[in-house]
Amino acid sequence: MDNNFGIKDAVTYDVITASSDTVISDIADIMTKNDISSVVIEDEKVEGIVTTNNIISKVVSKNISPQDISAGMVMEKYVGINSDASLNEASSVMIKNNCKVLLVFEEEEFKGILTLTDIVRVSPELIEIFVEQKNIDDKNFHDDANYSNDYDENLDEGVCENCGVYGQLDERDGQFLCSECIDDDLDS
Repeated sequence: MDNNFGIKDAVTYDVITASSDTVISDIADIMTKNDISSVVIEDEKVEGIVTTNNIISKVVSKNISPQDISAGMVMEKYVGINSDASLNEASSVMIKNNCKVLLVFEEEEFKGILTLTDIVRVSPELIEIFVEQKNIDDKNFHDDANYSNDYDENLDEGVCENCGVYGQLDERDGQFLCSECIDDDLDS
């Protein structure tokens, strides 16, 4: 599986970006109009990335209005890679970081975005790496003695109904509040 393809053979250079204060409804509109699944969040510098998975897991599934939450509140940290790397290296970074998108940099300058789809389009044989790793991860995950699917139903993530900050929430008197607002309520 030796190939000579580098990231530069597969990267998308014309990247669509938005600022961290852009509301999620506008991010979703950008994604729909451009048929993309992620938007890079860039203010003075690259801050993070918002993916369709972020929107589904942090907004839609929590029944939060997409007009009430900004990209900065739901974005995830990005995983970056140097533009000189090979597609094999990029595949390994994706597997190690459990991500499908890498931001490509040349020294400190943001150059583009590389997705799993881009890699497979240019070098289809690399899909074997992902399939093999997924099979290993699935086996290890279910064989892990520490694995438990128990979770605390009292903790949730979303926008505090008092202060509007996104984070871990706890229900108090029928409202979902952040720990700071709960502490303030207890102090008064």
